[in-house]
Amino acid sequence: MAVEKKKVAIIGAGPVGCAFAVRLVKSGHDITIVGRGQRLANLEENGGIQTKKSEKATEISKTPVKAVRSLDTAQPWDLVLLTITEHQFDEPLFATLKACPKTTQILFMFNTFASLDKYFDVLGKERCIMGFPAIMAFFYDGALVHKFLSFGQITIISSPEWRSIFSSAEIACVHEPDMQSWLRTHAAMVVGFQSAAVAAAKRKSGVTWAEAQLSAGAAREGCALVKKLGNSITPKFIYYLGVAAPSFVLTGLFWILTRVPAFRNNPQALPNWEREMLGLAESIIGAAPSDDDVRLISQLKSKYV
Repeated sequence: MAVEKKKVAIIGAGPVGCAFAVRLVKSGHDITIVGRGQRLANLEENGGIQTKKSEKATEISKTPVKAVRSLDTAQPWDLVLLTITEHQFDEPLFATLKACPKTTQILFMFNTFASLDKYFDVLGKERCIMGFPAIMAFFYDGALVHKFLSFGQITIISSPEWRSIFSSAEIACVHEPDMQSWLRTHAAMVVGFQSAAVAAAKRKSGVTWAEAQLSAGAAREGCALVKKLGNSITPKFIYYLGVAAPSFVLTGLFWILTRVPAFRNNPQALPNWEREMLGLAESIIGAAPSDDDVRLISQLKSKYV
């Protein structure tokens, strides 16, 4: 059964936004990318997105896609997909999204610990879809290399309709109705995971046990805050790893992971993961009822600022 053609605007011309564009264009949808700076210039110069299968591949293909500097709010968009980070949201962007047709749905794909009500209150809860992309994507010599994960953690989304549309575009995807709990749990664990990775990348060796303890302690502290705020640890296996298990289990996991060269040498660790980790730490601290709830997370953040 053919999928109805959708008109989609993607805000964010980074690797994730371009990866979604490639898959959706190939599935027959009408895609426009809203970008800026050099990435927009590259899209305009190339007439689309240049891709290759791996870093070592020599064959480059091109996916034609329209690239613009600003979103035309008069267009009948079915979906506006945001693949930017939380700190890039500002009042002008909210105003732009609010000006889109009432039938336009808005899909947020980002890490956050903050209450989602701040988006629902401005844009209307019925229009907002929350999700998170499970993808490995980066530009190599100007070409996009990407892979949507299809096992373990895969892309999740709060809309069954768009889950089906993405799945038909070969983006492995599952429906998650409680995105607030999922995002908060994920943010807590990511702060621990990325802080260990960043420390190892800077040192170019595995972290010490004390450093692994701090990263694991921050993740467990974040999970405790998730529950204190009335949400659930989601998915369930994180509860067993980050709450029920003895603290040395998560500490040991981080300690071991940083001794894997592919983990600590990940090109995303510096500076992307450090910036993302600090933003998430700030998001968690901002949502905490008291300083005692985020003592370890604050300590961890202070090491990098």
